[in-house]
Amino acid sequence: MYPGTAKAWHIHQRQTDWWYVIGALKVALYDTRDGSPTKGQLMEFLMGDGHASCLKIPPGVAHGCRALELSHLLYITSNVYAPDDEGRIPHDDPSIGYDWTAGPSIK
Repeated sequence: MYPGTAKAWHIHQRQTDWWYVIGALKVALYDTRDGSPTKGQLMEFLMGDGHASCLKIPPGVAHGCRALELSHLLYITSNVYAPDDEGRIPHDDPSIGYDWTAGPSIK
């Protein structure tokens, strides 16, 4: 991914993703799972060189990222591709209210 590129929001109903990063990404997660104690909460963090090395994203958690430098996102999935499991939420969805253009808020 080229610096400044953002990819969001992506969500699965059954599939778990595991992300590994080479470079540096600002990652955001938004919990949509009914019954989850963190439903409706947003989490943001840095991932890549010098930061978290692996991220597990469970089904029902919307996820996205923005490249802070030239980066590669490598991921493993729990299932083979299933078109009916793929979901998208607009990057600027007002119910989430996340600004992908803002710099990382993590220090």
